[in-house]
Amino acid sequence: MAAIAAAGTVAVAVVAGGVFALSGRDEDSASTRAAASVQQAPLDASVGGLSKASPTPTASVPPSAVPSATSRKTKGPTAKPSAAARRTAGPGTAPAQRRQQSAPVGAGASAPTAGTPATGKAADYVQRIAALVNAERAKAGCSPLRVDGRVRAAAQAHADDMAARNYYEHVSPEGRHADDRMNAAGYPAGKWGENIHKGPKDPVSAMRDWMNSPAHRDNILDCGFKDLGVGVNLSANGPWWVQNFGG
Repeated sequence: MAAIAAAGTVAVAVVAGGVFALSGRDEDSASTRAAASVQQAPLDASVGGLSKASPTPTASVPPSAVPSATSRKTKGPTAKPSAAARRTAGPGTAPAQRRQQSAPVGAGASAPTAGTPATGKAADYVQRIAALVNAERAKAGCSPLRVDGRVRAAAQAHADDMAARNYYEHVSPEGRHADDRMNAAGYPAGKWGENIHKGPKDPVSAMRDWMNSPAHRDNILDCGFKDLGVGVNLSANGPWWVQNFGG
């Protein structure tokens, strides 16, 4: 899910059994909107002092700021968070291969196929988001996600592409979904999810919005996911936040 300020639009997409469906509702504000994918649950105030903000799911996410989530189950505050998730392919193919590049998570032009790793403050934000995700999963009784370089590359590529071409959607102008981006990065996506957000200035705000949106929270707290990739782009027309999940 992509998440932004508490005032925006959330989108979630879901695909099950090979069927792609969109569902959700809008909460657009003049200033914000975002998008997210698989599961969501409220944040505890003890994690980074997260406060409450509640994004709403929509069938599509406009280019403003509100978190958005997609899970092939897909749902489409600055922009609202948006979520997308996919549960069609079960645990995915070649689990050993998918985890080969994984490591435990610590406390304008055409669409890119792999993102350049974030540096400086953006790199710090990537690590902070991963830590916040696993803190929430621990409270829900889920195993920690492992940061996978390929999933990270797909997430960063999407954050960079949205910033470069100034659109806010789970699906690129060429029609590429999160699983297409993960496959292009060398990760055989089976079950997958994506959360996007535009606008939040820091990781705590982005996570707060995602966790206050059911579709985005569902992705974060889906115990079936094993791998995580986070992309952050701090361009002036953002910031842009992406979470990709693989199972």
